[in-house]
Amino acid sequence: MKNYFQKILALFTGNAYPESTQQEFYKWLVDEEHVSEKDEALQNLWEEGYKQGTAPNMHQSYEQLRKNASIPSTRKERRIRPIHIWQAVAAVFFIIAASSVYLSTIGKDTEPNLLQQYIPTAEMRTLTLPDGTKVQLNSQSTLLYPQEFTGKDRSVFLIGEANFKVKPDKKHPFIVKSNDFQVTALGTEFNVAAYPENPIVAATLISGSVLVEYNDLNSQMILKPNEQLAYHKQTRRYSLNTPDMNDITAWQRGELVFREMSVKEIITVLERKYPYTFEYQLKNLKEDKYSFRFKDQATLSEVMDVIVNVVGQMDYKIKEDRCYLIPK
Repeated sequence: MKNYFQKILALFTGNAYPESTQQEFYKWLVDEEHVSEKDEALQNLWEEGYKQGTAPNMHQSYEQLRKNASIPSTRKERRIRPIHIWQAVAAVFFIIAASSVYLSTIGKDTEPNLLQQYIPTAEMRTLTLPDGTKVQLNSQSTLLYPQEFTGKDRSVFLIGEANFKVKPDKKHPFIVKSNDFQVTALGTEFNVAAYPENPIVAATLISGSVLVEYNDLNSQMILKPNEQLAYHKQTRRYSLNTPDMNDITAWQRGELVFREMSVKEIITVLERKYPYTFEYQLKNLKEDKYSFRFKDQATLSEVMDVIVNVVGQMDYKIKEDRCYLIPK
């Protein structure tokens, strides 16, 4: 039975189907029958892909998955390091799984026309949802939402980071879901950072009031303006902070802010901000924590000049669409 479900999932992700067929697939995926087998099959597909990370056809497989998930190509055709390929493939599977979770939480009977907004590397985009809510999405983020809100609430699913300016509607709460973490608001502005590769997901309230649910939605807390709840997905621990709001909203202005981050963590952010792949050896990166702030639309060269000068014992070279970190 497990092989049967895995074959179905592999067939769906390995071929192109019309929108109507995709919607039927999502409905089948969230059907109440054989839920555990479907979840296990999705997990096995991801693990198999990870194990085969050095396979020669990885790039072609990723491109096919990208097209099937309607994710536009953000860079020129080139050789990509295996770790980046399968991080992207995992993201594609995550989008499929998120679609199923999204549909299951809003109910099958509503039969929504699911829309998917993906923001490529080095880009930001603002969109207006069907209810009038304004959403600003950061790079490499995906938002899943229905063509029309028809249920008792207004639910969307976020992968990545976004700022929400919610249209007030007391009868229909606005809910942002992300795995086992969700934020509920009536009319307010808040920021949610939930990139899959980050161990921490955070909700920061800018104005109004929100209810944050975490730890498989078994714990909850109401935030006040300027408060942030940061939840560690692995340890299931949380912290309540009062961060600098200029830091939280910096990405919306094109600025870069790093607070107590390692070089490796900084590189992860830079690869979302700029259309470059970083080449380096982990053993050459320090575990020290650094803090930086860069002006609006700073070039990668301007950023790297400061970073290598502060970190020391490291230089860099930009060639075509790659940035090489070189130990001194």
